[in-house]
Amino acid sequence: MDLKDWFDEISHNELISNQNRIYVISIIGKSSLNDHWDISKFINQVFGKDLFSCTKKYKNCCIEAAFDYDLSILLLRLIGPNDLNKFSLQIENNFNSWSFDMELEYTTFVAYLLMVSHIVLLYHPTCDFDMSFLRLFRNANWYRQIWKNDISEILKNFAGACEDFIYSSRLAIPRLLFCSARAPKFMRPDGTFEAKQVTYNTMEMNTEMMILDVFDNVRLAHTTYIKKDMAFSFPEKERFVLIIPSAEEPCDPLWNIARNMNLWLNTSEPITLQNLTSQDDSRPAYDDFRNFLLNHIDAVANDFDNDDSIDSTFVFQVPNLELFLQFASKLYENMITNRATCTLAKKLAEHLDVDTVLSRELCDRALPLAKDAYEKGLPDFYPKSEHLSKLAQAILVLKQEARGLFLEETIETLKTSCEETWKAGRQQCEAISVTGNICMNPQHRTSELEEGSSLPIMPHIGSLNYISTCNCGHNQSARADPFDLLSANYGFYEENELFTCCTQMEKFEFTIYDGELPEAGCMESPICCSSEILQVPLASSDSSNEADDKNMEMDMLLPDRDNLLAYNFEKEEKFSSSSSEDRHSLESESVGRRHAVRLISTTTSTSTTTTTTNDSLEAAEAFSIEDNHELTEETDQSDENCTVDDTDDSENDDDTDVVSESCLRHTQVKFDFDAAYVERKLLGSTAGKNYYWGLPSNRSPPDALPVFPSWAVTCIGSSSLYTHAHGIRDQPNFTRGSNYLLPWNVNVTVDVKKWQDWMNTAANYSKRMSYFSKKPSAIKNGEGLVHVKVFVGFEYECSRGHRFMMQSPDKILKHSGPYGPTDDAEAVLDNDMPLMFPCSCRSNRPFYLGQLMRIHVVTPKAPVVVQVQPRIQIQSAQSIIFDTGIDDIQLESSKYWIVRFPYAYYAMSAPIYLRREGNHAVGKVFKKMITVKSKL
Repeated sequence: MDLKDWFDEISHNELISNQNRIYVISIIGKSSLNDHWDISKFINQVFGKDLFSCTKKYKNCCIEAAFDYDLSILLLRLIGPNDLNKFSLQIENNFNSWSFDMELEYTTFVAYLLMVSHIVLLYHPTCDFDMSFLRLFRNANWYRQIWKNDISEILKNFAGACEDFIYSSRLAIPRLLFCSARAPKFMRPDGTFEAKQVTYNTMEMNTEMMILDVFDNVRLAHTTYIKKDMAFSFPEKERFVLIIPSAEEPCDPLWNIARNMNLWLNTSEPITLQNLTSQDDSRPAYDDFRNFLLNHIDAVANDFDNDDSIDSTFVFQVPNLELFLQFASKLYENMITNRATCTLAKKLAEHLDVDTVLSRELCDRALPLAKDAYEKGLPDFYPKSEHLSKLAQAILVLKQEARGLFLEETIETLKTSCEETWKAGRQQCEAISVTGNICMNPQHRTSELEEGSSLPIMPHIGSLNYISTCNCGHNQSARADPFDLLSANYGFYEENELFTCCTQMEKFEFTIYDGELPEAGCMESPICCSSEILQVPLASSDSSNEADDKNMEMDMLLPDRDNLLAYNFEKEEKFSSSSSEDRHSLESESVGRRHAVRLISTTTSTSTTTTTTNDSLEAAEAFSIEDNHELTEETDQSDENCTVDDTDDSENDDDTDVVSESCLRHTQVKFDFDAAYVERKLLGSTAGKNYYWGLPSNRSPPDALPVFPSWAVTCIGSSSLYTHAHGIRDQPNFTRGSNYLLPWNVNVTVDVKKWQDWMNTAANYSKRMSYFSKKPSAIKNGEGLVHVKVFVGFEYECSRGHRFMMQSPDKILKHSGPYGPTDDAEAVLDNDMPLMFPCSCRSNRPFYLGQLMRIHVVTPKAPVVVQVQPRIQIQSAQSIIFDTGIDDIQLESSKYWIVRFPYAYYAMSAPIYLRREGNHAVGKVFKKMITVKSKL
């Protein structure tokens, strides 16, 4: 029966005296699947009683108790996972899910037996000794020792407990015995009984020597001396190893009958009851196991008290039944019954779980190293992307140094610690400029209306500065990286103090929203790509919210764009025209500022690249750089051609604007964009009028007007300002040979009579009579064709302020000679032109990309109207097409017009960030954007 039930039964049994002295024998070991190999059968044969007759199976460890009233011996048998015929394994669960709990419980029971036993019998169904028992005994003995103080306090309350018993906190150092069955067949001796007995004795002696060496090495037991902290003792004179011969193995009658039946079938002898029940009646009847066990019981009872090798501070206690019941039951309650709430049991769990202990030690040691990796080289303030990059590096260091169960917990601790460090005054402003660069200021507010009263108020400052040209093209100025579309496409051109040249010129008036906005002073907030709209998450998605943009080539746009580091301009640069009467000088002392620039990079210092996925973390590396660059004029040795596939860069060697490649780092930024939120911010309505922030496009609301114009159409003067022989002379920073417009000969259908009347009238007011003597050709039904000439130029401008015209969609205009280029403008008008094209100012890849910023149109001196309708598609997979928002722009005749394109593009559902560097053309400007019609 279970030990706990035995306590209840024996305490109510009046047939046994409480003063009887009791000896305790514990049985630990293994058993095979066959019941007749069970150690219980041996015990029953030794005592001649059916002491262990229960066939119950257990799912948990337990102690079966059997008491011999005649000899006052208590037999305690530990049932655990090694007893396969008694212990039911939890096959419905994964082994790893309960193996540790099983080991913890089994060790607790063994430690209990070490405290209440005089003899411990270790049984093996074979002659193999399982070395795992060494670890079991060491852990059990360690657990017994940490219970010593608590047990001493319990024993003080029991009458009859001597001081030595209280001090030692256990009955005795139990004597350890080994019993093995089924010797290997190749070791089973043949011959007479005496010969067999000698062979078995030799095997037992050799086994004893090996066991003594092993237990002595692990400090569990010794024969010559006994210490009070040892788990076991070995007898110095008696044998403590027994190998049971096959003849003494317990017999199963049914098994013997079946075996003998099989033997009889192979013989011709008649079957008898004697033949079926026994085939070995002549074997010697010796009882080694009984003698082996009883001899040790007598030795324990008679000789242990007089053993001089025992430490004088230790006691061998043979308690009476009353004292034993009090001690054993109380100890069972504290150690086993209440182990779930016992603090000492938690210590055992930590001691047994070596992996957990090792994991804790490794994590505790690696955590400071990971924190140092995070804090190494940290700037005064940095954005979330750099925080995540440094955190990813710290986690990588932690994973390299730590392992096990506490790794995830330690990672969370590291994340919390690093985030606290970042948020302790080191957060950088997360606002994103319209060109895709992050604000370089610490976390701040731009107005008093924003939340966060403790934050300072300051404007956003980008990491880059650019050179841009005014609407009329006569002046250039440094521009800070804009953080809102209003300043990028309108404010810089209309409010720049250096651009006074454009204020008095004739302009085309675009239809815009003229009502009041709901909040004064919030003109920039809907367009500024702050951290409220754009974020740089640890794991973000590149997918667009619109089905039409799913297949968009992201290498042309941001995300997956290349950013440039800031350039710090030390010297002043003057841009002036060599032939214009009105010289305009530009001081660029405000172009740049000398400071460290930090940009997001996908390349870490350890050459480890962390990519952004839905299941995983995105990391980026921050860099600091300080460099000075000088913007100079173009030399005479420029590229003759610069095409998409051009690989010959030898002609660019003399360019003075070549920038050292070591000063540039190509980085990638990925954004998690909330299109629905931005659309709500961009649309509005007041007093029944609808408006939107952004550029007109085919997705703009049809009944809404833009808040400000992103385009500009400026008349810089009469058509006579441009002479084709000299080209554009009063506009700065054109590459050599590119300051020309292309002629376009157009046939216009006119009414012959009205045309002749107009010609006669115009001739009376002009000194150039021959110019107005043109006559229509191919006259039919009163209509004829008139040839007029229009001069057109597609002007591109890079971020460094270099300007160039295009001769064809894949070729920069490079003309030299006394007269202007003779190539017709049909190559640029009848083909789709790129929005971005590589500039020739850099000889090495990647090139700076020039953006289409202006279209020059010189209208003819004739009664015609030039209509301009530009349409832009950033990428062919996108369905969004940007336009001017009106049906057509009509340019009056005999004037020089310049149509300025937007600097930044912003769709209704997402911002679009164009590359500033690259090797190929980007975007598309649709062909047939300019048409000529007659007024007559």
